[in-house]
Parts: sequence; structure tokens; C-alpha cells
Amino acid sequence: MDSTASLVQTLHRINRQKADLLGQLQRGPKTVAHSQGQLKHVTDYFQATRERLKRAKMDADAKQLQLKEREQKIYVWQGKLNAAKENREFQAIKDQIAADTQANAVLSDEILEILESIDVIGQELKQAEAAVAAKSSDLEKVQQQVAGRKTVLESELCRVQEQLVQAESLLDGDLKRDYQRLVATKAEDAMAELDGNCCSGCYKSLTPSLLDKLLMRQAIICPNCGRLVYKNQD
Repeated sequence: MDSTASLVQTLHRINRQKADLLGQLQRGPKTVAHSQGQLKHVTDYFQATRERLKRAKMDADAKQLQLKEREQKIYVWQGKLNAAKENREFQAIKDQIAADTQANAVLSDEILEILESIDVIGQELKQAEAAVAAKSSDLEKVQQQVAGRKTVLESELCRVQEQLVQAESLLDGDLKRDYQRLVATKAEDAMAELDGNCCSGCYKSLTPSLLDKLLMRQAIICPNCGRLVYKNQD
């Protein structure tokens, strides 16, 4: 290959810069999506907690209504008890009043437990609401940061792509064909720097004849991984 290793080294550097900038641009939407996912998570929890609180209040109202109805029944039974003329009837009514009174005691305990749970769920709802507000604020900041960063990255990418076009215009012959073929499939990984006597792409030792070419500032194709190998000219 006629072209010098310095050109391949330059192309490798520019291709890596391009890949890095593209990677940063791709990470922007992913960062926003991650923040959106976090907001959705806390929003779903907030909505579920609000629904739990609504059901608990409805349950408490239903049981309190049931308690009032049973208390009214006891009041009616007590009127019948006072009017009972036979011992058998008197005892039956008395037993019914005792059963309803016991049932009301159990129901009162259930209502108390529900009211206590309403207080707990209410606190959870406040915390969930605060979490939604915080994640909404975080998402807004992330979106602004990503948008601002995107402008900078796109400008830098445009500059790097211009450098790449200029550098690629210096390629010719077999090197140009090899470079285009390799970059089309491996992108910035199409090239590798010499590391000692090895290709830094696959870390396989190169033959003496290939090393001689590298010492003469030429680029070679690694017989093991197929990358364009160059010796650092800095």
C-alpha cells in the first residue's frame, strides 16, 4: 500500500470521533425515555394509591351505613322487647339484640381499622404526589439539557464529517477500496493501531514482513481480523 500510515491514523481518529458523537446523540433520547419511564412509574403509583384511598373511603361509608341500619334494628328490637308478653318471645328478642350488638361491635372495629388505613393511605398519596412533581421537574430539566446538548453535538458532528470527507479524499487505489469496504461493515472498528508486534484489534502477532511495512509508514491488512493496521505516527 502506497499511502502513509499517518492518513489511516487520521481516518481512525476522525471515525472514532464521529462514532462517539453519534453515540452521544443516540443516548439523548434514551436519557429522556428513562426519565419518562420514571415519571410514569411514580404517576402509576400515585393513581393506584388515589384509587385505594377512594375504595377505602367508600368501604368506610358503606360499613358506617350498615352500622346505623343495625343500630336502628336494635332500637326496634328493644321496642318489641318492652312489648313482649311471653317469656319465650322476650328471650328470643333479647338473644337477637345480643347478637346484633355483638355484630355491631365487630363492625365498629372494622370501621376503625379502615379509618386508620385511610390516614395511612392519605400520607402515601401525599408522598406519591410529591414524587410525581419531583420526577416531572427532573424530566423537564433532562429534556432541556438533551435539547441543548443536541445542538452542540450536531454542530460538532458536522465539523467532524467535513474533516472526514477531506481526509477520505486523499485515499486512492487499493487502500481506498479496502477502507471503504471495511468502514461499511465495521465503522470506526475497521482500523487498529499497532500494539508492540500485535494488532490492537485482535491482539494477534503480526509477521516480520508485515511489521517491516508498518515501520516504513505503510498501513497493512491484519491477516487475523481483517482490520487496517497502522503504526502510531505521533
